[in-house]
Parts: sequence; structure tokens; C-alpha cells
Amino acid sequence: MNDTHGKAAAFRSCTRFLSLDPPPDPRQTLAALAEYLPEGTPADHYGGGALLEDFERRIARLLGKPAAVFGPSGKMLQNAALRAWADRAGCRAIALHPQSHIAADEADAYREVFGLTPAWLGRPGALPMAAELAALDGPLGAVAVELPLRNIGCRTPSWAELTAFADLCRERRIVFHADAARLWEIQPFYGISHAEIAEPFDSLYVSFYKGLGGLAGGALAGPEDLVAEVRLWQQRCGGRLRRLFPYIAAAQQGLDERLARMPLYHEKAKAIAAALAVLPGVTVTPDPPQANAFQVTLETGEGDLMAAALDVAAAQRIWLFEEPLAPSPEGFARFEITVREGALMLSETEIIAAIRELQTALARRQGAQDTA
Repeated sequence: MNDTHGKAAAFRSCTRFLSLDPPPDPRQTLAALAEYLPEGTPADHYGGGALLEDFERRIARLLGKPAAVFGPSGKMLQNAALRAWADRAGCRAIALHPQSHIAADEADAYREVFGLTPAWLGRPGALPMAAELAALDGPLGAVAVELPLRNIGCRTPSWAELTAFADLCRERRIVFHADAARLWEIQPFYGISHAEIAEPFDSLYVSFYKGLGGLAGGALAGPEDLVAEVRLWQQRCGGRLRRLFPYIAAAQQGLDERLARMPLYHEKAKAIAAALAVLPGVTVTPDPPQANAFQVTLETGEGDLMAAALDVAAAQRIWLFEEPLAPSPEGFARFEITVREGALMLSETEIIAAIRELQTALARRQGAQDTA
């Protein structure tokens, strides 16, 4: 059952979802979006039209920036912004954490498509620090930080550390950019407005399909002249689609209905982490969570974690996580729990029972493998 077909079948059989929203029904989703849009709403057309432009102005206001551009791929917009900043600075080197999404999860698009080079900032497994930026030699086209840094447990710097970064960038006249795809999810941690979190950054990218539950897409916010350059890059990269209204409507709906629920996601993540942290052989990182997501390490050995999760799915009809993470340095199995609507439907007691079953299934499979 570890093949793709078996995994898909197990997913379809589940009725409870810990780390995902319940899977959408395409017909029902599109019908709901049709009801959400006002009667007579005109379609957008190749990056223009009132629907798109009004939404972009809404995002700019929400983030406290002069302008914003929406697109089907926020990662495209972000890399375009970094290229535009680098061209202005006359330097293609961008300070990046080695485990940032830009560096680790986009098939080197920043380098292969946008012609940028990395200046590594920070150490694996730890948040980058302003002191490490101060130690970097040579010119930089921009400094990009991921807020929160997902690959180390959705950790985010303290406000003091973040402002220290911003002060140093201003002192050195370097652009400070945020990969803030999960800005909405970390707002409860900082306890200030989205615009206040965005204020230290010259530009930032936000996503609409993660915690907000949209179909796809993101936005890049910053100065008007930068946004104009990003629109040009969007066209060059084939990202200015003829129609975007389904994505815009879903993003609007996510902001209207889910933005106010982010504190619930954050509190639920902390409650789940606290319940799991007392289980033998379980470690949560960070403890407590700083966003709506955190990493879980099972001190049972690496084993075939996905196969064990499929055993749990078959027995309890609960889907625990999307994909396993790379094993810990000690060789232990790891995965991420991300709290959205699905997790809110589960009690901590149900989640503990499922994780215990996962430990048992993993140990059973590992034992069978050891004796084979």
C-alpha cells in the first residue's frame, strides 16, 4: 500500500484530516465561489479589471504597502521581485538561508530562471541572525528571510531580532525582503497587525492557498515602481493569465472567512503540541509552536513512516500528514502537523490515540524489516 495508487485510495477513505483541510469537492467549491461573487461581477482580463485591481488594492492596504500584484504563482512573483531588486543594486547575490523555501524547494528557480546567486545566511537547523548578516562580506542585491522558516519547524524570529535585521539592512542600504507566505499564520505570535509585521520589509510575498484555503496564488507587495517591474517579469514568465477570477474569489473568501480564525489555529497547534510532548518517544519542535504548524519527531527509528501512516489511515480513517520529512540527525522519523480546519474537528484525545497508533505501526514495520 506504499504505492501511489494505494496512497490515493487510503486518502479517499479518510474522513478526518489532521494536517490538511478536508479535500474539496470541485463542483461544490466552484458553485460556492459563484455564490460568493456579487451578481454581474466582470471578469478580469490579462492582469486588468476592477475585480483584480480592487483585490490588489485591498492587499496593499492590509500590508501597509503602496502597491501589490496578484498572480497564480506567488513564488514567481517573489523571485521576480528579488531579480528586480538585484538589478537595481547591480549585484545578483541574494542572502538566503540554506533551508529556506527559495533555496531548498523551488528547483533552484532563483538561480536557473532568474539568474541570482546565493550568499548563505545562517546555519542549518537554526534561524538566521542579524549578527550573521553583519559577518557576510561583499555586496548584496537583497536580503530575503522566510517568515516563518518552515523547514525548521515554522520558527520565526523575535520582534527584536527582526528589527535588528531591518536596522542593519538600512544601515548597509540593502533591500530587506520577506518570504511571508505564512504571514497570516504567524500574526497571532507577534500580536500586532499585518501591516506592522510588514513594515520593516521593503517588499514581501504572501500566499492565499495555505491557511486561507484558496485555490492557488499569492501577492507581492512593495513600492509602486517595484510592483510595476514584477508585473513585467510576470508577463515574461507566462504568469499573467487571461482569467484569474476563480483564484481571486477564493483568495477573497479566505481573507473574509479565515483570517479571523488564525488565532484558533495557533491555539489549537499549541494544545496539540502540549498533548504530544508528554508522550514517550515524541518530541515537538518548536515547543510551543510559533505558528499553526510544528514538527514531530518519533524516537522509534526512521522506518517507513508513510507506510505506517497508511496503516493508521486504514484502521482509523484519519490522515495524519502530507509527506514525511527527512529523518532527524539521529535517524528518527519526522513529520509536520499543520493546523487548519481539519485539525479543529479533532480532539487532543483523538490525535494522541492516532499518534500512538502511528508509533506502534512504525515499530511493527521496522521490526518486520529487521527480521526479514
